[in-house]
Amino acid sequence: MAESDRSARAARLLSAIIAGLALAFAVIAYAINPARIGVDALRLLAIALTAFLTVRGVRWARLLLIALTGFAAAFAILTALSMALPLLARLWFFLYGAATVVCLILLFVAPAAAYFARPAATRGGA
Repeated sequence: MAESDRSARAARLLSAIIAGLALAFAVIAYAINPARIGVDALRLLAIALTAFLTVRGVRWARLLLIALTGFAAAFAILTALSMALPLLARLWFFLYGAATVVCLILLFVAPAAAYFARPAATRGGA
């Protein structure tokens, strides 16, 4: 029982960190380009809802979280390494990307992975 509590806590923490990073990225994206508020708000909403499903133990939500955040995080790292940006912007892009990638990887290793190894909690096992 203690192992499942630990794995649930790890999955919850990692999902919260990913959603928090996405919120910070949306705030900075709004500061850079306020005209794209609709796109950034929808992206943030999708990430928050997917993180909620991840906390609930939905297995496929981890893969959707990778699709919603992983590619943007990899692009942020590449942007920080290849573009001529001010030091603070370069540092922010790199930290956002690296932290998101690390959290996504940790969702697939112990202890968080054990949380998703359990059968589904819905009727019929679906």
